[in-house]
Amino acid sequence: MKSLLLFLIIISSLAPYQSTHGALSPLIIQNSALKHHPTVLGALENLRAAEASVRGAHGAFDARIVSAYKRQTKHKFASEMSQDSLVRKNDYQTTLSRTQLEKPLRFANSKIYIGTEQISNPNGFLAPIYHTGNPTTQTGNYTVTGLKVSLLKNLLIDPDRAALKNAKFNAKIARADKSLTELDIKRLAQLAYWEWVTATKVKNVYEVLLQNGETRNEYLAARTKKGDVAQILVTENEQYVASRKGSLQAAKERLLHAEYALSLFYRNENGEPIVPNSEESFEDYPSHLALLLNDLDLNSNIDDMIQKRPDMKNLSFNVEKTEVDLNLAKQDLIPQLDLTGEYFERTIDHRPEMPYDYMMVLAQVTIPIELNLGLGNIAAARARQMVAKRLLTYGEQSYKAEVSATRKTLHLVLERVNQSEIEFSKTKELVFAENLKFKIGGGNLFLVNLREEAQAKAEASFHESRLAFMDSLLSYQALADTGE
Repeated sequence: MKSLLLFLIIISSLAPYQSTHGALSPLIIQNSALKHHPTVLGALENLRAAEASVRGAHGAFDARIVSAYKRQTKHKFASEMSQDSLVRKNDYQTTLSRTQLEKPLRFANSKIYIGTEQISNPNGFLAPIYHTGNPTTQTGNYTVTGLKVSLLKNLLIDPDRAALKNAKFNAKIARADKSLTELDIKRLAQLAYWEWVTATKVKNVYEVLLQNGETRNEYLAARTKKGDVAQILVTENEQYVASRKGSLQAAKERLLHAEYALSLFYRNENGEPIVPNSEESFEDYPSHLALLLNDLDLNSNIDDMIQKRPDMKNLSFNVEKTEVDLNLAKQDLIPQLDLTGEYFERTIDHRPEMPYDYMMVLAQVTIPIELNLGLGNIAAARARQMVAKRLLTYGEQSYKAEVSATRKTLHLVLERVNQSEIEFSKTKELVFAENLKFKIGGGNLFLVNLREEAQAKAEASFHESRLAFMDSLLSYQALADTGE
């Protein structure tokens, strides 16, 4: 009990107890939660982050300026040559600088580029490719136009294109998660509202029950003083009063928890929780709950519903992501053949024996000898794909089972409401008759208290059954809603 009181004190200090104006309704609570609830706001930020990641993945194909400068020298070798040698000093000194604008393309792991290249060598010595990093070029100043393309490995997919595809899938998943979050918050907000209404009504039931016992206690005490009734009847009634006080305290405790639970969804414009006060007016349960079923589609094809559900779409997106990863892993078993073509055109005067322009072609081949990398990545990707497919299958099966069960549950819970209302009505008749007999001296105090407590229990059960119906109704609405 001490720990419970401490918990309530802490909760009271965290959420300010504020009065509100106007009657509360499920729609007010729902709209407030959709606008201010941290979970909804978090889902929105997660969507923004996923969309920003798509933009970042597009960045792999951004145009860029690339510049390189290289200088090679062989002074020691040149110094060893005689003065009469055909090879003079500095013949092996080469300076290469290249600046180009390149644009990666979204097919065949290719890119195009254009730029300028300057190679300085006094004797026109050809610079080896392993020094320049580019197809062999001759001394001079050139404009360079090039294309690089993958003809085997990375032809159909490469890491950059795979990252972009998965980023787009992640954005779709984040959008669906946002819809799912909103659907869940709508359901939880309205359910918290109806729990608060039910707790209020149950508290009122036990308040009336206690008031009846205390009033009867005063009546019996007065008659005892006159000698009309025995003291044992007063003692017996006091026992019932004590029991009813305990029931009322439990009902108040439940209401207190319901108020603070509701405040998590009911917020002011600053997003701070609002705790409804004891005088708050509210929208009551509809008098005819059966009419609510008229707005539900209980006969639509579940397979069609699955196709529109955001959670089922997310499971499908995860399967498609694993397919991208598998295709990328398969590239590790394919030999790499990259072809680069460059067209060079001089930009300044040159010696007559040197060409004005020319084409250079570079083919780079890589053949995997050991296959551990490829086979391991493929096996891991296939295992992840199988997991995703099984989760999709189970998700569809679970959804079908939940929709089917909830459809049948709705009618059963509604019948439970009807029976609870009948029981409540009959207990009221019994209490009225027993009180009338007691007042004319023919009744029994034990039966009066028993009938009253049976009535209170039946009335509380009636309110609880309506809460159960709203829970089933809201659950089905959330299942049937596509979030669009």
